[in-house]
Amino acid sequence: MSHEPPVEPAELAVSPQLWAASELVEKAGLLDAVTCEMWKHIPEDFCRDHELDRGRLILRQSGSPGHQSASLGLARALTMAARRAVQDGAFPCLRVAQALDTRLWEVPRSTVRRPDVLVYRCLEPGAELWARDVVPAVEIVSPASRATDTGHDNPEAGFESKMSQYARAGIGHYWIVRLRPDESAVESIEQWRLVEDLARYTLAAAWTAGVSRDAVYTEWPFRISLTWADLEF
Repeated sequence: MSHEPPVEPAELAVSPQLWAASELVEKAGLLDAVTCEMWKHIPEDFCRDHELDRGRLILRQSGSPGHQSASLGLARALTMAARRAVQDGAFPCLRVAQALDTRLWEVPRSTVRRPDVLVYRCLEPGAELWARDVVPAVEIVSPASRATDTGHDNPEAGFESKMSQYARAGIGHYWIVRLRPDESAVESIEQWRLVEDLARYTLAAAWTAGVSRDAVYTEWPFRISLTWADLEF
C-alpha cells in the first residue's frame, strides 16, 4: 500500500509540463478553464505578461516607453493624493500600485485583470486583491489597446472590454488616460463613475491638456488635485 501523501488538485493543475507548453496552448486557444486558484500557482514571470479573461489566458500588451512613463507619473501623483486622503480621514488606509493582479470574479469563469494604475484599500498580509477594494482603476489607452480598454462589447464574438468588466465587478471609478499621438505627454483624462443599478459607467468629468487648467480635480472617490506639471515626463 502506498503511503505517499495525496497530491493537491492545484499542484496537478499547474504542473511544470503544463506551463512549459502554455504559450503554444494559449495560441491554439485551448487553455480556457483556468481558475483563480490555478492562477495563484502560475509562475510570476508568466503571469506578468498575461491576464485571465473568463478562464482564458490572454497576452497582456507591453507598454511603450511613453505608456510606462505616464503610468509611473500617475502612480506617484496618486500616491501623494492617497496619503492626503488618509490624513484627512477619508479612508483608514490606501495603497497605490501599477499592474497589480485584481480578481474581478470567480464564477462563471475566473477573471483577473491588471489595471495600469490603481488605488486600493489596504489588505491584510497575504490577502489577494479583489475588485471591491479598488478605488479607482486607471487604464492608459494607446491605439493598440483602445478596443480592449474602452471598446464596445461584441457578445457574438465573445468580446468584453475591460471597461465593461470593471463596471460589472463593481469598481466604482474608472479613469481613461489618453496620450498624445507621439506619446510625449498625457493629452486627456476621463473620469467615469459607476451606475450600480445598471452595472455600467457614466462620464463624470474630463480634462484636456491646453484646455483644462487642471489635469484632474475631483472629490471622488476622494479629493484628488493634479496639475499637468505633475504628470510631465
